[in-house]
Amino acid sequence: MTLKYQAFYCEENIWHLCQHPDYQDGHVVFISALGDYFPMFHQRNGRGENRLIFWDYHVVLLQAGMIHDFNSSLSFSTPIEHYFDYSFALEHQLEPPMIPRFRVLPAADYTTSFLSDRRHMKSESGWQATPPDWPAISDSSSNLKQFCDMSDFEYGDVLTQSELLIKYS
Repeated sequence: MTLKYQAFYCEENIWHLCQHPDYQDGHVVFISALGDYFPMFHQRNGRGENRLIFWDYHVVLLQAGMIHDFNSSLSFSTPIEHYFDYSFALEHQLEPPMIPRFRVLPAADYTTSFLSDRRHMKSESGWQATPPDWPAISDSSSNLKQFCDMSDFEYGDVLTQSELLIKYS
């Protein structure tokens, strides 16, 4: 089974994954923080022994107690408890703006409500990362900032790490 993947386009990778018959019953987890970024460990593009990277946002799929993450240096499908133990710092170790929050919504809701025309990946000097060879989700609209804004509650449920683990473990 070949899945669509393009580095640095996690929101599109997961959007396409949600449409695959084997993954349609999952929940999309949009990860962001109240500040500009949050730390994550065991990510392919991370540095050092623990593969640390600071993301402005990241998107994964939760399905039947497993996290599916194209960018993880753990396996693509990792049990939720293991994924969280290895991917996130303890909240008390972080400054409040860097504590990740998790927007969780059914895969079907994500595929019908999420829009991206990739504007967030363009700068005056060009693409920040090579775009996928498939068409953008939208030709002219994007609500990516709204999905990343953890003070906006229009889509899904915004949870803390402990709330997510209690609800989905």
